[in-house]
Amino acid sequence: MPSTHENRSLSAADRSSLSATRRIIITAALMVAMFLAAVEATIVNAAMPTVVSALGGLSLYSWVFSAFMLANTTTVPIYGKLADLYGRKRVFIVAVALFVGGSALCGLAGSMEQLVLFRIIQGLGAGGVLPVALTIVGDIYPFEQRARIQGWFSSMWGLAALIGPFAGGWTIDHFSWRWIFWFNLPFGLLVITIVAAFLPNRKSDKRLRIDIVGALLLMLSVFAFLFATQQMGSLGWQAPAVWLLMILAALLLLAFVLWERRESQPFLPVELFKNRIIYSSNLTAFLTGIGMFGAISFVPLFVQSVLGKSATLAGLAITPQVLGWSTASVVAGRWMLKSGYRPPILTGVTLISAAAALFIFMNAQTPYALVLGSMFILGLGLGLSMTSYIVAVQNAVDADRRGAATSSQMFARTLGGAVGVTILGAVMITRLRAQIDSFLSSRQGSLDPETIRQLREAQGITHPEGLASLPEQVAGQVSQFLSQALDSTFFTAAALSLLALASAYFLVPGGNAKSLAAGKGD
Repeated sequence: MPSTHENRSLSAADRSSLSATRRIIITAALMVAMFLAAVEATIVNAAMPTVVSALGGLSLYSWVFSAFMLANTTTVPIYGKLADLYGRKRVFIVAVALFVGGSALCGLAGSMEQLVLFRIIQGLGAGGVLPVALTIVGDIYPFEQRARIQGWFSSMWGLAALIGPFAGGWTIDHFSWRWIFWFNLPFGLLVITIVAAFLPNRKSDKRLRIDIVGALLLMLSVFAFLFATQQMGSLGWQAPAVWLLMILAALLLLAFVLWERRESQPFLPVELFKNRIIYSSNLTAFLTGIGMFGAISFVPLFVQSVLGKSATLAGLAITPQVLGWSTASVVAGRWMLKSGYRPPILTGVTLISAAAALFIFMNAQTPYALVLGSMFILGLGLGLSMTSYIVAVQNAVDADRRGAATSSQMFARTLGGAVGVTILGAVMITRLRAQIDSFLSSRQGSLDPETIRQLREAQGITHPEGLASLPEQVAGQVSQFLSQALDSTFFTAAALSLLALASAYFLVPGGNAKSLAAGKGD
């Protein structure tokens, strides 16, 4: 147990006391944790058409992502405060253990409802894995090395992009989708063992407490909003329940803001957002997350259901995006040190908008190679912008607030993704249900009861084998409906990406990165 005078963050003397071997081992363990998170994204996205076909519940498609992101998002700032209070080591181990346990339960899910519940548990762990890992990097490396190390960590996304889709698609095609979750267990236990053995623990000498009320208010507000958008897909935009949930979400958000302004140790420190670098980076990351992290979740569905490709090829569609991300992250690390944060962020968000425009024009005749090319462009944009956001907010504060600043950035990014995937899911379901209902009305008496049931429940229509079980003419029509629904989804994502571009252009400051850093390079 560390003594009470030890600070939660490693000082320059503490960093120098770490041997090179020990620092490499710690960094390697953190990179493995990053790898797990990256593989989770590529495999689950690719597997979802198969999972929906097996378990049913297309209306819950977006909730498999948004439930994970909701739990992830709302716990990120809590983990930042817990890391300040109890030390990075303990909190990181607990986060990885929750992530691994949730993964095991996901593999045991017998319905979409169970899968959503277990994804929440998995998200509760993921909320600490990434931000605490990145905060540890900020602790054990000096300013001059942080951007370069961020590039190393981003290479894990590239490695996962190469391994994940092949392994995930092959597993789905030859075994079961359940194994895509279970493979996390041995790697997660290895990370826990290494971190427990090699990472020194530091905690704050300040008396800290967790703002439970603030955390609950924000979590309930976000949940009410996400549930409202999900219900839009089922009940329609004008349903009273939808607007009651929207009003509830707004009232809870107002209560959260009022509470945080009077709280001495707030869930999200308000003073952080007075820093232009932090509020501009976080707002732009949030808008980017709404538009493009949401869209990424639907690309494998497009490849498998509209283009008729296998689960393996659906997974491979994500590979160029992650490769582009890892490549651009290395470039961003060097670029921002020379030119500041604004050039890589603006270039990145512009590339994201360009990729969004390409998605709009995709249909059943789109060459698979064009999907891959668009995803690579998207990855380049995300790599340039997201890496710059993280380094920017970490260097904008002193060491005592680095955990909170890092958590705020991860919070903004994941909240945007959670909101985005739910909004885009509601757009897709609303358009798809309207088309199916119109089709069934026009074909009354000519379809057998089983076909009608399958269409009304939207079961199996996201998978080539499920479509093959329908009459040929019906299958072709349903595939067209899904393509048109996804067109609306991608158009919405493109519009939201333009908001991110406007935010980056008008708000992100110029200037040398080191001159904008707190403490000039702590």
